[in-house]
Amino acid sequence: METRDDEEQFFPHGAVAFFVLFVALCLVIWYGIYFLMLART
Repeated sequence: METRDDEEQFFPHGAVAFFVLFVALCLVIWYGIYFLMLART
């Protein structure tokens, strides 16, 4: 498959955005549980 210099290179913007949002959601859930456990002590 040949590529030309003037052809735009493919970059998965959607996949990167999904990954960043997924990591942010995991951190929110983790810190939520963490501070919930701290409040119970």
